Amino acid sequence: MVCYTLPIDTSMVIDIDITSDFQNSISVFKIEQCKLQGYPHPLGIHKNIHFKMFTNPILDGNSADPAVIRLGEYYYMTLSEAGTTELTIYKSKILTDFRNAEKIVVYTTKNGQSNLWAPEMHLIDGHLYIYFCMDGNGKLHRNYVIQAISDDPFGEWSEEISLMPEEDGIDGTVMKHGDGKLYYIWASGGWLFLSRMFDPLTIGESRLILRKPTSWWELQGQTTNEGPFVIYKNGVSFLIFSASFTFEANYCLGMMSIEGHRDPMVPSNWWYGNDYPVFWRNDDEDVYAPGHASFTVSPDGSETWMVYHAASNTTHINGFRIARLEKIEWDENGYPVFPRPHGFNHPQAVPSGQLSIK
Repeated sequence: MVCYTLPIDTSMVIDIDITSDFQNSISVFKIEQCKLQGYPHPLGIHKNIHFKMFTNPILDGNSADPAVIRLGEYYYMTLSEAGTTELTIYKSKILTDFRNAEKIVVYTTKNGQSNLWAPEMHLIDGHLYIYFCMDGNGKLHRNYVIQAISDDPFGEWSEEISLMPEEDGIDGTVMKHGDGKLYYIWASGGWLFLSRMFDPLTIGESRLILRKPTSWWELQGQTTNEGPFVIYKNGVSFLIFSASFTFEANYCLGMMSIEGHRDPMVPSNWWYGNDYPVFWRNDDEDVYAPGHASFTVSPDGSETWMVYHAASNTTHINGFRIARLEKIEWDENGYPVFPRPHGFNHPQAVPSGQLSIK
């Protein structure tokens, strides 16, 4: 066995024999030291494998509320743009760097519209939708959706459809629960709300107050729950949400869940989580106000990755929230395990399957 020391700020090119087993093992190598063993290639061909590490952030400049979805061979990201007047889609072959991504503006605010926030793209029954909120026509914070005319995210999109014209709300997301029933979750007045959806463009009339902030970690700077997003494992829906004031260094993530066979509109069916955040500031690495997360998968589909925003100091948060990336593990009970946030100088292994093979 040959043992290699991995430089902190560079990639390593290794001449090896490769099999799928070796590819799967790449994601578990250590930062300081990498132990490799030769494997016979099925065709007896040696290849040069570039495997790399990356460091946060994945995009430079203000990039709040990032949401990423993998479609085919590409990752597509939406976020709250600095001007809050345009809805832009970013397209990247790799998850760890959107700096040189292709991009296209698919929606621009009209007269009287402003503050376009927190867009999320969802694939529902083979069709693409983007949910977002904005102000308009004298009304603050309304939820909207646009639908792709084709299956190409860089194609044409519909005009906006108001989901709840008379109700304010931000940070809307869709939960595909149990046997595929659709639910809409959003934030209003610092609380989380839930409603059944008749279809991706229509929300039902009943409302459930899903969560009110009551724990110490939800009350920092302002009593707030917002930024919901749902991930799934073994038939369980895990709701990840942000807590405390958006521009407070103690902004963090909490978690609650519900089993797939239970009705989400019944409050007692939910597990409301432990009384502490699952992801919070890391002063040792200058990561503050981490939150508003979304989740996607590695290129080979074997890993779960979280995209979120955070600031690098406690005094400049608004306007300085930048998109970052963390790998999520799963414990033996099928619950997500969140790491401590990685700072700009702390390398991580690239997502499994993100390899350049010559």
